[in-house]
Order: sequence, then C-alpha cells, then structure tokens
Amino acid sequence: MKSDVPNQLVVINNHQDSIPIDLDVASYVRAICSHLSIQFELIEITMLPKDSMAKMNNDYFKQSIPTDTISFNLTPEAAITGDVYICPEVIKENSTTYSLSFDQELKTVLIHSILHLLGHHDDTDEHYLKMKELQETIYHQLNT
Repeated sequence: MKSDVPNQLVVINNHQDSIPIDLDVASYVRAICSHLSIQFELIEITMLPKDSMAKMNNDYFKQSIPTDTISFNLTPEAAITGDVYICPEVIKENSTTYSLSFDQELKTVLIHSILHLLGHHDDTDEHYLKMKELQETIYHQLNT
C-alpha cells in the first residue's frame, strides 16, 4: 500500500566529523521507503563516531565493538517512527573490505537499517542470508 501518512519526516544528525558524507541521506531514505511503500511518520538517522557506536552496541546488545548500524522501530504497530544510528567510520572500513565505494556501502547500510525497522533480523545465519539477498535486490532496483 502506498504511503498516505502526511508530513513524513527524515531527520539527519551528524555527530561525527571523521568521514565526509556527500550522499543526500534524507533523499535516499525517502527513496527506499517509497520503493518499499513504507508508511512512516519520522525516521531519524544519527551518525556516530566509532566509540559512541561501540558503547551503544554494548549497552543494547552486549557487544563491545562498533557496528555499522543499529535501528529501533519505536512504533511497530503503526506508521514507523524509527531511530537509526550509523557509524560512517565502520561503513568506510566495510567498503574497503567489500571493494565498494563508500557511497555504495552507505546506501546498502541505509537499506539494511530500514529493513530492520520493518522487523527483519540478521541474528542467525539463515536470517542474515535472507536479509542480505533482500537488501542487494533493493539496492539494484534503486541504483540501476
């Protein structure tokens, strides 16, 4: 169903300064949501440095390492109000590992984050593989 929630808002907070962000993150998040026909009221994307992301990952998931994204759907039974935290430093490291540009990996992480808001999980190998396949499909649909 196409979104008919008025005033859909994407807020970007950049609390890191080590990696410049050229991508229009808010527009890309809106494109993902439109492509997937997601109803949302607010999606807030906060970019954090590695130390802050590691602390958040430890606080919520008992893993004391930084991660590329952490997503929280604050309204799972209604139009999404979501908080997404991303770490550009980890995204940059991963882009090198996967031989992708920073923007390609950033887009992939944003898709991954939105899938988490929709309830997808990557906590098992099976869930991870399904989610990876879905995010790659969405990436190619949006970027070709």
